[in-house]
Amino acid sequence: MAKLAAALPLLALDIDDSPLSAAQRDIAHAHPMHAWSLANRWLFTHNDADRLFFFAHIPMVAMGATLGLLLFVWTRELFGSISALAALTSFVFDANFLAHSAIVHTDVPFALMVFASCYFFWRTLKDVNWANWGLAALSFALAAITKFSFVALLPIWAAMALCRVIDTTPLEGRVLGEHKVASRVLKFGWISAIIISVLVCTYVVIWAAYGFRYDAFSEQRMALRISSAIEPAFWLKPVVPIFTTHELLPEAWLYGLVYALSSFNRTAYLLGEISGFGFFWFFPLAILVKTPFPTLISLALVAYCLFLDRDFGRRTIFIWLPPVIFLGLAIYSHMNIGLRHILPIYPFMFLLCGAALSRLWESGVKLLRIAVLVLGCWTVVSCFATYPNYLGFFNEAIASESRHKYLVDSNLDWGQDLKGLKKWMDSNGVKKIRLAYFGTADPAFYGIDWVHSTGTLSEILGKPSADAGAAAPPYIAISLTHLVGVYLGPTNFYKPFLDKTPIAKIGDSIWVFRTDR
Repeated sequence: MAKLAAALPLLALDIDDSPLSAAQRDIAHAHPMHAWSLANRWLFTHNDADRLFFFAHIPMVAMGATLGLLLFVWTRELFGSISALAALTSFVFDANFLAHSAIVHTDVPFALMVFASCYFFWRTLKDVNWANWGLAALSFALAAITKFSFVALLPIWAAMALCRVIDTTPLEGRVLGEHKVASRVLKFGWISAIIISVLVCTYVVIWAAYGFRYDAFSEQRMALRISSAIEPAFWLKPVVPIFTTHELLPEAWLYGLVYALSSFNRTAYLLGEISGFGFFWFFPLAILVKTPFPTLISLALVAYCLFLDRDFGRRTIFIWLPPVIFLGLAIYSHMNIGLRHILPIYPFMFLLCGAALSRLWESGVKLLRIAVLVLGCWTVVSCFATYPNYLGFFNEAIASESRHKYLVDSNLDWGQDLKGLKKWMDSNGVKKIRLAYFGTADPAFYGIDWVHSTGTLSEILGKPSADAGAAAPPYIAISLTHLVGVYLGPTNFYKPFLDKTPIAKIGDSIWVFRTDR
């Protein structure tokens, strides 16, 4: 859904997309990565990639803004305008959302759908009417076609439903006339019917998203080649053949889900260590170092309120349950790639922070009000101090030169600094550079005359080097993810540079060294 939305504005542009047909055929007959390489070259050689991305970013920013609006609405509905303003301030000036809201990816759209589905489900549990019910179903269904992590919504909704069943307050509704259901058995029946109807709606939306077509390829009937490389998890093995034999779900969506549920163990980097199975403390540490300090202080206040004020815990149970469950599943999964994978927990955290901060403000104590204003100003100043390098944001506890010792990949280095490298080369008269770049864009598109270094993605994809036989340039630019050797296998070619002082640091992600070798 997110990438289709990003592509919508491009329909109004004059784009030559004929080379993509060859790439699509390649997916069917060769390795998908090779076809992806062809499509990537098309993007940067047949078009103005900057222009395409500018328009593709607009729907992403719009979804990020919608998330902020929904956060304000839910917070105000629960705790009033002051809480809503505090929550919205935390969101708007959060570097992580500023970074990922402008990237064509699934993370912020998925955070929007998770938050929206929980909000409208909460409203449905308060007042069963067609509007709440329909919006809950729609947002859940859109989450299912945005990111496969949507399965986390199942236990989240189940927990919210259980709390509502246990609650002694009657379930009110206006679906088939005014009614109140006080019996827990009947409440369980009603809520079960709601959830089942949502799952049915989701099933239809998934099929609609793939044009009600089972086959991944429309022109010829053939199984996805990549499917043979997927080894389903042991609990999925007896289920997958049933779904494929009877074509119960679109082939591409089904195998994507199977792949996501069967590949939890991914190479991960944390505190200078590399693991093929991930780290239990990855996400807790990522939260500690990449969440702005004012938000962390506010969260400490939330914890204080939850433990000492039983009424506050009861009133916010539908707010703190979703992030706790989602974070627990993320830690269990060991998918330790980046903080972006747990962005859905943050809007709930901002909502709770707004509720806790409003308590300080409404206390009327002058010192507490000053503390709230200081936290707000700190949030804004920290945001502007980070500009424009939001992707590599770490809070004040981590020195800028030490960030790569904690986290890399999308937490710090996601290929965002090629333009900065070009500016540095022009300013210093560097005509050509050896480049170990952790990214997918074509450096030549930005006017960089480069020679790829061993182990980089461009080499893996078979992209030819510029003047490969000539003497190596005296400068080498290394992305920090390659510098620490996360994805280079047993041998880190760039480890010796960890002990050297770079002559330049480009943004947050590329270090430049001079070498005669």
